[in-house]
Amino acid sequence: MSDTGRLNIPANKISTVEVKVGEVFEERTLTVLGSQVKQEIADRLKDNLRALGRLKENGYKVGRLRPKRFVNSIPLKQCGVTYGLDFARNKVRIQKLGEFRVLGIHQIPPGAEMANAVLVRKPSGYYLHVTCYLPREHFLRKPVGEAVGVDFGIDSKLTLSNGIKIDFEVHETPRLKRLQRKLHRTKKGFKNGKKVWFLLRREYERLNNRRRDAQNKVLAFLRLYEKVVFQDDCVKKGWAALFGGQVHSSGIGGLKSRLRTSLEVPVVVGRSEPTTRECYACGKQHELSLSDRIIKCDCGWECDRDVNAALVILERGLGLSRDQAVGLDRPELKPPEREAAARLLGSNPCIRVSFPR
Repeated sequence: MSDTGRLNIPANKISTVEVKVGEVFEERTLTVLGSQVKQEIADRLKDNLRALGRLKENGYKVGRLRPKRFVNSIPLKQCGVTYGLDFARNKVRIQKLGEFRVLGIHQIPPGAEMANAVLVRKPSGYYLHVTCYLPREHFLRKPVGEAVGVDFGIDSKLTLSNGIKIDFEVHETPRLKRLQRKLHRTKKGFKNGKKVWFLLRREYERLNNRRRDAQNKVLAFLRLYEKVVFQDDCVKKGWAALFGGQVHSSGIGGLKSRLRTSLEVPVVVGRSEPTTRECYACGKQHELSLSDRIIKCDCGWECDRDVNAALVILERGLGLSRDQAVGLDRPELKPPEREAAARLLGSNPCIRVSFPR
């Protein structure tokens, strides 16, 4: 696997490949792959082999390499050569394949600089993922607040320090469960089993699209703040073992990982910080069970436990002392924040938003 030198061949000149049919290999002619596409596929194979080689050096078991039956994505390297877009006619031209009518080409903003693209096959059809570059001014938005603390949870997936609670879950549909039972009853190798497997993949794609859309709406709302502070909770190994269904149906782990890369200035608080048990007003530690939804302190502070944790996360992330914190009263929810939350989050029926009274 570490010997990637055997792939140092002129991939653009390859015209035939060996395909495994049963227990033997047959030679097939490549007729629809352009020279740049062949080079990109060869480079992808090299990168995959290098990654597997590093895993093997670190002691991981990577298994035996097997021939693939099909490939779900084909890289298109250069705009204008490997592929081209015709905005006037809503068509895309792909090297050696011809022209195709496409939907959604209007999503690319005018004046964007085109880069590479990937032709992707999904259960619902074929898609062209285009990478384009835009000026930085295109993404600038007027902020609705300076900083906000975010506390992840199970009952409410996100609780903000201003009192907004965001909950979203996309559960398995009855159709998905019905298809799973039907696939379990089919015999291996029969044509009907392939059809059920295709329908099952389409249903999984619909669910993933709904979860992805909910995550995009939440990220779009959080980007309106100058700084977002959240705690590095152990979602995959900790929460998933206790609350598997609720964590899986929301995709909260994927949302937390996307927060690191999607926000301009993400501020992360260590997972060992006792933010839930600490009183925001005086810093006293309390013993709370999962059924205790209100934190009451001897200093007179009484608050929802999730909002209190979000306030403590905000304080720790900004590095403020107790007397420099953002007031001992709950930060007031401003009208621009309420309007932005209703506009962005309210457009998705899977998202439930509650505002403080």
